Amino acid sequence: MKRIFTKVLTGVITATIGPPGGAAYGGFDSWLLQEPIEVIGVALAIASQDPSENDGYAKVAVEVSQSALLGSDGAILEAKAGEGWNTTPAGICRTAGHQVAMFPEGYAVPVREEGSLYINTWSEGKTAGGSTFRYTATIFYVKKSSR
Repeated sequence: MKRIFTKVLTGVITATIGPPGGAAYGGFDSWLLQEPIEVIGVALAIASQDPSENDGYAKVAVEVSQSALLGSDGAILEAKAGEGWNTTPAGICRTAGHQVAMFPEGYAVPVREEGSLYINTWSEGKTAGGSTFRYTATIFYVKKSSR
């Protein structure tokens, strides 16, 4: 029997008023491996924390990757979330993101010792202010020598 381990990475992203098209942050968070592993699954959840009463629509994307560059080769999983507010008539909409990828028996993403897994993000704030989002990435893995 093989033991499955988990690593949980959590964080907060503030989508602020910024350049059109949003801002990308490669290597927003990372996990430096002390031994070789094989990633057999990833679960990623993201949602706005407290709805802000700033007009507009904020969007966020979070990616678990082998690369510190958003949207590049080595990406394993991505989830997106959003939050919108309209003053007149008053209304809010929230869209949480949740994605899961579990690889079939015999398939995995190998990560070498002293290699890293990264959390990359992209965000675009509302037209009248920012919004705060929280993400949780759970990485399921086995030690390379045990598979």
